[in-house]
Amino acid sequence: MKKNKILLVSHVYHTKSGFVYGPVNVIEDYLKNKKKEYKLVKYPLVSKFPLIVKSIYEVLNTFFVGLQYKADLFIGIDPLNAFSGVILKKLHIIKKTIFYCVDYTPTRFKNKFVNSVYLWMDQICANNSDEVWNVSMRIMNLRKEQGISKERIKYVPNSPRFSDCTRLPENRINKNQIVMVTGLTHSPVFDLVLKSIKIVTQKIPGLKLVVIGTGPYQDKLINKIQKIGLDNNIELLGQLENKKLLKKVAESHLALAIYSFSKEYSWVYYGDSKKAREYLACGVPVIITDVVGTSADVERYKSGIVIKFNTNELINAIEKLVQDDKLWKKSRSNAIKLARDYDIDLILDNIFSMNSNYIRP
Repeated sequence: MKKNKILLVSHVYHTKSGFVYGPVNVIEDYLKNKKKEYKLVKYPLVSKFPLIVKSIYEVLNTFFVGLQYKADLFIGIDPLNAFSGVILKKLHIIKKTIFYCVDYTPTRFKNKFVNSVYLWMDQICANNSDEVWNVSMRIMNLRKEQGISKERIKYVPNSPRFSDCTRLPENRINKNQIVMVTGLTHSPVFDLVLKSIKIVTQKIPGLKLVVIGTGPYQDKLINKIQKIGLDNNIELLGQLENKKLLKKVAESHLALAIYSFSKEYSWVYYGDSKKAREYLACGVPVIITDVVGTSADVERYKSGIVIKFNTNELINAIEKLVQDDKLWKKSRSNAIKLARDYDIDLILDNIFSMNSNYIRP
């Protein structure tokens, strides 16, 4: 029996240390594991070319790849890539299109005209794609408000493959280690974290925060750590390959997913925290701020502590999960249950089974 073909198109983010493992990689790993025939087209999220030139090139290139590959199913991650799929579908070059919205914000661009084009394109893709995959329940609710039929709306969170995540026995977990996976870009987040760690370590001197990630704020962060005397309590590991990252997370007693909301970071409200999902899948209770949609699942499953963007709340949450062993064990058990329930393999198995006319095993 002929295998039907999938064309997967996405932007990818690179740092000086290499590419960042993102939603498209999770989808690709799933397709590889299921031995499905696919082609992946990747475009850099950040480019030296002007946005209009970059966008036109990507749409045209995807169109010509689609002409050659003649996929049965097109999955476009973000509006620009999904827009190419809509065009290919209208021209009957592909059979079915999926718009995978991995983030959303009403203010993506500072330029009002460019931002209006982004919102128009998002609406076009949502209205004309056969399915709209949404990374958070907040985007799901937005789609309903936009009048998208519930049959076409699917919930596909930023969950990892549960089987890919290491879960260590309790005796191999470092009780004094906190982990935080983050881009080193956002000063208010680190101001909050450093202030809280400074106070907590006065009560728990052996506590250590391990930060995984890189970014333009790194030098300033190093200076701040040294200035407030936290050299022995904070370790910066830089960017790690995803398997090594998951291993380091699994060794930790608890994890931080600290987000703040502002006009500059307005996408946070509609987002789903990939790092929080990975923490949970490694059996690590999470402390997460309530501005990101993932916090609702953490609260519902009692798999950590949801806080406001507030120093006292972060300090109290850390102290509770470090000092209350009964609470930590219960949170760990709930974290594993949450991650198992939201295993991306299970979610995609269910979705692809409903697409059986286009996706044969």
